[in-house]
Amino acid sequence: MENINLCIVENDDNERIHMKETLEEEGYRIFEAKRGSDLVELLKTEEIHIVIIDITLPDIDGYELCKEVRKEYQSNPIQIVLIAKVEDDAYHNKSLEAGADDFIKKPFSILELQTRIKAAVIRWRNQQNLLREREFYRKAVAEEERLSSLVLDQNRYLKEAYEKIRRLNQELEKANKELERIATYDMLSGLLNRRSLEQRIMIEMERAVRLNIPLSGIMMDIDHFKDVNDNYGHQCGDMVIERIGDLLNNHLRKYDYAGRYGGEEFFIVLPNTTGEQALHIGERFRQKLSDLRLICDGEEIHLTVSMGVAQFRSGESRSQWVKRCDQAMYKAKQAGRNKVMII
Repeated sequence: MENINLCIVENDDNERIHMKETLEEEGYRIFEAKRGSDLVELLKTEEIHIVIIDITLPDIDGYELCKEVRKEYQSNPIQIVLIAKVEDDAYHNKSLEAGADDFIKKPFSILELQTRIKAAVIRWRNQQNLLREREFYRKAVAEEERLSSLVLDQNRYLKEAYEKIRRLNQELEKANKELERIATYDMLSGLLNRRSLEQRIMIEMERAVRLNIPLSGIMMDIDHFKDVNDNYGHQCGDMVIERIGDLLNNHLRKYDYAGRYGGEEFFIVLPNTTGEQALHIGERFRQKLSDLRLICDGEEIHLTVSMGVAQFRSGESRSQWVKRCDQAMYKAKQAGRNKVMII
């Protein structure tokens, strides 16, 4: 197993030393930097796999540093985890827009830090494998071209060379489809990932306006999901995400779309559907999920969700529409959870 090089970019000595000691116990090779410029210089000489960046650095905003690293190392699967003491969850969205792979809110627990860095290692290794496969198939295509020219001069080898080319093409097509799947879908839930979901939302908004048909959305949040992770562990939490993804894929209409919006939040796009119709659809799904029983480590987990419904209004932006769905979902939370509310 390859060693993982991890750099902590943190101006606060106590915080940096605390993270360093915690992660060294996990076997990571730790580099330290107090300023953004220190990281820039370090990346020129060291192969860094994971970077933890505090957003409040003395010489550069952590978001801007994240953008610079992403731009400079586009072909390098460096995992960037931003960390900060913030109150507003909107920082998560800002981190994604800056190109970060994850965000840790201070103060954090040792378990959370260890878990999120382990997740970053998994993502880094997966992307490394994809890059190696892409290079392999690039060489395979070059080999295909070489063989294609060779068979012109050696007809007696034509059948064997043709069969080899055919297999290479099949493997290349398979790899391309896998890359497309990874780029489109959330690997845990099997639903659209955040980027693909937002693209689908924009497509359906334009279609609703052009054809003058209704469009509704549902924001869904798992109730007390933190308790599941705390009481049963993150493997059980992952199982919950997977089962919800299965339910959505199996029970939504064939022209509906669902995606993982972030963490334990999901967004459902319902084309040609009024708000009242979406309310009924949401209620049916809420009931199915409420009836579902999951067994984890020999214990039964009872799940509920809070859902917010809003019909798209012509003229409003994607963020405005999604925000109204989110507000309706919070109304369901405030009303006692395990409810579907519409605004």
